[in-house]
Amino acid sequence: MKKIIIFINISALTAVSMDSARLKVESGLRSETIISIDSQSHLKYGLSYPITYEFIIPDNSSNLNAYRKFKKEQEWSLINEYTAEDFFNGIEAVRFDYYTGMCFLSIAFSDLSDSIFLKITDNIGNIIESTYSKTSQYYDNRDAVVTITADDWADWNNDNFIESCQNFRDLNLWVSCGIVTEVGDTNTWSSIQNQLDLGNVEAVSHSRTHPFAPYDDTEGEVLGSMGDLKNHLDFPNLSRYGDNEYIYVWVAPYGDYDEEIDSMVSSAGYLVTRLTDWGDNWFSDWDQELYKFDPVGASIEVGSQSYWGSTDTIQLNSTFNWVLLFGGIYHLMSHPNILEWDQDFTWSHLEHISNRKNVWYVGFGHLYLYRFLQSTVPELEIYGKENNNINPEKIVVYPNYPNPFNLSTTLHYSLSDGGVINITIYDSNGRVVARPVFLNQNSGYNKISWDGLNDRGQKLSSGSYFYKIEIGDDSQIRKMLLLK
Repeated sequence: MKKIIIFINISALTAVSMDSARLKVESGLRSETIISIDSQSHLKYGLSYPITYEFIIPDNSSNLNAYRKFKKEQEWSLINEYTAEDFFNGIEAVRFDYYTGMCFLSIAFSDLSDSIFLKITDNIGNIIESTYSKTSQYYDNRDAVVTITADDWADWNNDNFIESCQNFRDLNLWVSCGIVTEVGDTNTWSSIQNQLDLGNVEAVSHSRTHPFAPYDDTEGEVLGSMGDLKNHLDFPNLSRYGDNEYIYVWVAPYGDYDEEIDSMVSSAGYLVTRLTDWGDNWFSDWDQELYKFDPVGASIEVGSQSYWGSTDTIQLNSTFNWVLLFGGIYHLMSHPNILEWDQDFTWSHLEHISNRKNVWYVGFGHLYLYRFLQSTVPELEIYGKENNNINPEKIVVYPNYPNPFNLSTTLHYSLSDGGVINITIYDSNGRVVARPVFLNQNSGYNKISWDGLNDRGQKLSSGSYFYKIEIGDDSQIRKMLLLK
């Protein structure tokens, strides 16, 4: 008898209180669009990283321009335009896809206002009728994500971090550096500041003294280390709101963690905790009670096996390839003191994952900041007569996790309206092997766990499988890999 576990509308991904984290989209005068955030969320997190909003543009459009401002009385500013052939990341930008009739507007909030005013015009300045569709899952609607964390920046390995940050930067890779704050002398703090100023580096907290759990001084290690970073460093604009500076990530020393630490991480205002577990290729769930994302591991670590890393280029590259194929998050963990920059495997792997125009390269904290806006409030409120004709996708299917999988995997999807949902599993030859779900479900985020059994309760063999999720006349298909 196969075991099917069904979760309906209980995922923490959509559990953020709409009163505390609400995006609102309004149609203003002359087909302008206004995107707003509540002041509390804006102040708490800064929200200085661009979020990509998708708009439907009229058929046969060409030579369009996009403009933004933050207050009604401001002059309009032209947004720089890029194409799919350009390499760009984490900047305010617009990309028009005239073939599909879509516009991708990547805009950040400013401390000047809780609102963003947008308009799209033709080449002589006439505002065109554009329709807001949704927020992109990733920046600029990229296919997948690469994010890198580096542990243990302290005075004893300062030179290793300087070298590593520069090498990652030369490959256009972002790295989030876990700083141990009580082993930083003046020279170390100066080095960290210099690397922040040069770009592609994010400062995250790795405690004061790098202890095992439980901590003798939990508040000092978790909250105090955040204070140390803010006192010693001047953060770049992506982590600022006026005079406020933000640290979004707690990197748990040794990956050691308990409930007291988790509670303090929440109290300190971090968004997410990174552990040392391997195999995480997707976002963690949102914890409404703690108002933060659940702890998450990395996809894999590069480097010496003495630090649980891998020097196997085939393993490293294939892990990335799978994540890219399924549109997930490739989170590469590292310890700069043992990265072995003199070895070919390090460069070979980093060159393999870098400089891809379909990949979003981002700091770990800003990745989850984007997720906070994109996923914790996925159903944006739409106001105004211009938006009455919006036809949102009835079903959005996210990559299953884990993938590849052995014992079980979870299928994630969102429904714009409730109805009868049908899930069918096919083998690589297109034959039906399992029908885990056929039932009525409510709108919103849903997920099911599938244990790799066919309809007769038999374990399926290793290989590629496809799952099709249907509601009414709408359906989506994704690929997954079963490994024994």
